[in-house]
Amino acid sequence: MRRYQEAAFRAAFLVLRDAAEAEDAAKEGMVKAYRAIRTFRRGHEFRPWLLRIVVNQSLTTVRSRRRRTAATERFAVGEQPLPHTLDETIIDRERARLVWAALDSLREQERVVVYLRYFLNLPEKELAEYLRCAQGTVKSRLHRALRKLREVVARRYPELLGELS
Repeated sequence: MRRYQEAAFRAAFLVLRDAAEAEDAAKEGMVKAYRAIRTFRRGHEFRPWLLRIVVNQSLTTVRSRRRRTAATERFAVGEQPLPHTLDETIIDRERARLVWAALDSLREQERVVVYLRYFLNLPEKELAEYLRCAQGTVKSRLHRALRKLREVVARRYPELLGELS
Protein backbone atom coordinates (compact mmCIF):
# COMPACT_ATOMS: atom_id res chain seq x y z
CA MET A 1 0.00 0.00 0.00
CA ARG A 2 2.88 2.39 0.70
CA ARG A 3 3.95 1.98 -2.89
CA TYR A 4 0.62 3.42 -4.12
CA GLN A 5 0.00 5.98 -1.37
CA GLU A 6 1.04 8.97 -3.49
CA ALA A 7 -0.99 7.83 -6.52
CA ALA A 8 -4.02 7.34 -4.27
CA PHE A 9 -3.64 10.84 -2.81
CA ARG A 10 -3.19 12.40 -6.27
CA ALA A 11 -6.28 10.63 -7.60
CA ALA A 12 -8.33 11.79 -4.62
CA PHE A 13 -6.97 15.33 -4.91
CA LEU A 14 -7.94 15.56 -8.58
CA VAL A 15 -11.50 14.76 -7.67
CA LEU A 16 -11.74 16.73 -4.42
CA ARG A 17 -9.26 19.61 -4.99
CA ASP A 18 -8.69 19.85 -1.26
CA ALA A 19 -5.57 18.34 0.31
CA ALA A 20 -7.11 17.47 3.68
CA GLU A 21 -10.18 15.85 2.14
CA ALA A 22 -8.00 14.07 -0.44
CA GLU A 23 -5.77 12.65 2.27
CA ASP A 24 -8.82 11.39 4.17
CA ALA A 25 -10.41 9.91 1.04
CA ALA A 26 -7.15 8.25 -0.01
CA LYS A 27 -6.71 6.70 3.42
CA GLU A 28 -10.32 5.56 3.55
CA GLY A 29 -10.04 4.14 0.05
CA MET A 30 -6.90 2.26 0.98
CA VAL A 31 -8.58 0.85 4.08
CA LYS A 32 -11.51 -0.27 1.93
CA ALA A 33 -9.07 -1.85 -0.53
CA TYR A 34 -7.32 -3.67 2.29
CA ARG A 35 -10.64 -5.02 3.55
CA ALA A 36 -11.64 -6.04 0.02
CA ILE A 37 -8.29 -7.53 -1.01
CA ARG A 38 -9.99 -10.93 -1.42
CA THR A 39 -11.92 -9.49 -4.37
CA PHE A 40 -8.73 -8.51 -6.21
CA ARG A 41 -8.26 -10.80 -9.21
CA ARG A 42 -4.83 -12.33 -9.61
CA GLY A 43 -3.14 -11.52 -12.89
CA HIS A 44 -4.60 -8.01 -13.01
CA GLU A 45 -2.85 -4.76 -12.23
CA PHE A 46 -3.21 -3.65 -8.61
CA ARG A 47 -2.96 0.13 -9.17
CA PRO A 48 -6.12 0.50 -11.33
CA TRP A 49 -8.08 -1.63 -8.86
CA LEU A 50 -6.91 0.51 -5.94
CA LEU A 51 -7.45 3.80 -7.79
CA ARG A 52 -11.01 2.76 -8.68
CA ILE A 53 -11.73 2.34 -4.97
CA VAL A 54 -10.04 5.65 -4.07
CA VAL A 55 -11.81 7.59 -6.84
CA ASN A 56 -15.17 6.11 -5.84
CA GLN A 57 -14.49 7.10 -2.23
CA SER A 58 -13.59 10.62 -3.42
CA LEU A 59 -16.75 10.88 -5.49
CA THR A 60 -18.76 9.82 -2.44
CA THR A 61 -17.03 12.61 -0.52
CA VAL A 62 -17.93 15.12 -3.27
CA ARG A 63 -21.59 14.09 -3.14
CA SER A 64 -21.56 14.36 0.65
CA ARG A 65 -19.93 17.80 0.43
CA ARG A 66 -22.60 18.98 -2.01
CA ARG A 67 -25.35 17.84 0.35
CA ARG A 68 -23.69 19.64 3.26
CA THR A 69 -23.19 22.79 1.19
CA ALA A 70 -26.80 22.79 0.04
CA ALA A 71 -28.01 22.37 3.61
CA THR A 72 -25.70 25.15 4.83
CA GLU A 73 -26.88 27.49 2.07
CA ARG A 74 -30.51 26.87 2.99
CA PHE A 75 -29.75 27.97 6.56
CA ALA A 76 -27.60 30.93 5.53
CA VAL A 77 -30.14 32.59 3.27
CA GLY A 78 -29.27 36.20 2.70
CA GLU A 79 -25.53 35.87 3.36
CA GLN A 80 -23.32 36.91 0.46
CA PRO A 81 -20.29 34.81 -0.53
CA LEU A 82 -16.89 36.23 0.34
CA PRO A 83 -15.30 38.34 -2.40
CA HIS A 84 -12.46 36.88 -4.42
CA THR A 85 -8.98 37.30 -3.00
CA LEU A 86 -6.25 39.10 -4.90
CA ASP A 87 -4.48 35.78 -5.57
CA GLU A 88 -7.47 34.60 -7.58
CA THR A 89 -7.01 37.43 -10.02
CA ILE A 90 -3.58 36.19 -11.11
CA ILE A 91 -3.77 35.01 -14.70
CA ASP A 92 -2.49 31.49 -14.05
CA ARG A 93 -5.02 30.91 -11.32
CA GLU A 94 -7.79 32.24 -13.52
CA ARG A 95 -6.80 29.86 -16.32
CA ALA A 96 -6.71 26.97 -13.87
CA ARG A 97 -10.14 27.94 -12.57
CA LEU A 98 -11.52 28.04 -16.09
CA VAL A 99 -10.03 24.66 -16.93
CA TRP A 100 -11.53 23.15 -13.77
CA ALA A 101 -14.87 24.76 -14.60
CA ALA A 102 -14.74 23.28 -18.08
CA LEU A 103 -13.88 19.87 -16.63
CA ASP A 104 -16.70 20.21 -14.13
CA SER A 105 -19.14 20.56 -17.00
CA LEU A 106 -18.32 17.02 -18.14
CA ARG A 107 -20.21 14.05 -16.80
CA GLU A 108 -18.59 12.31 -13.85
CA GLN A 109 -17.43 9.33 -15.95
CA GLU A 110 -15.88 11.64 -18.55
CA ARG A 111 -14.06 13.68 -15.88
CA VAL A 112 -12.67 10.56 -14.23
CA VAL A 113 -11.26 9.17 -17.48
CA VAL A 114 -9.58 12.52 -18.25
CA TYR A 115 -8.21 12.84 -14.69
CA LEU A 116 -6.75 9.35 -14.69
CA ARG A 117 -5.22 9.51 -18.15
CA TYR A 118 -3.89 13.07 -18.27
CA PHE A 119 -3.47 14.15 -14.67
CA LEU A 120 -2.25 10.84 -13.21
CA ASN A 121 -0.64 9.60 -16.45
CA LEU A 122 -2.31 6.22 -16.14
CA PRO A 123 -1.39 4.15 -19.22
CA GLU A 124 -4.27 3.03 -21.43
CA LYS A 125 -3.76 -0.58 -20.35
CA GLU A 126 -4.23 0.29 -16.67
CA LEU A 127 -7.06 2.64 -17.51
CA ALA A 128 -8.76 -0.25 -19.34
CA GLU A 129 -8.45 -2.36 -16.19
CA TYR A 130 -9.77 0.50 -14.07
CA LEU A 131 -12.79 0.90 -16.35
CA ARG A 132 -13.09 -2.85 -16.88
CA CYS A 133 -13.18 -2.51 -20.64
CA ALA A 134 -11.01 -3.00 -23.70
CA GLN A 135 -8.21 -0.56 -24.56
CA GLY A 136 -10.10 0.41 -27.71
CA THR A 137 -13.04 1.43 -25.54
CA VAL A 138 -10.69 3.55 -23.41
CA LYS A 139 -9.47 5.33 -26.53
CA SER A 140 -13.00 6.05 -27.71
CA ARG A 141 -14.10 7.27 -24.26
CA LEU A 142 -11.08 9.54 -24.04
CA HIS A 143 -11.72 10.82 -27.56
CA ARG A 144 -15.37 11.59 -26.76
CA ALA A 145 -14.53 13.21 -23.42
CA LEU A 146 -11.85 15.42 -24.99
CA ARG A 147 -14.13 16.34 -27.90
CA LYS A 148 -16.84 17.36 -25.43
CA LEU A 149 -14.28 19.30 -23.37
CA ARG A 150 -13.16 21.18 -26.49
CA GLU A 151 -16.79 22.00 -27.31
CA VAL A 152 -17.38 23.31 -23.79
CA VAL A 153 -14.21 25.39 -23.94
CA ALA A 154 -15.09 26.79 -27.38
CA ARG A 155 -18.57 27.71 -26.22
CA ARG A 156 -17.95 28.94 -22.66
CA TYR A 157 -14.20 29.60 -22.31
CA PRO A 158 -12.82 30.54 -25.74
CA GLU A 159 -9.80 32.22 -24.13
CA LEU A 160 -8.52 28.72 -23.29
CA LEU A 161 -8.67 27.38 -26.85
CA GLY A 162 -4.99 27.89 -27.60
CA GLU A 163 -4.02 26.01 -24.42
CA LEU A 164 -6.02 22.83 -25.19
CA SER A 165 -4.84 22.40 -28.77
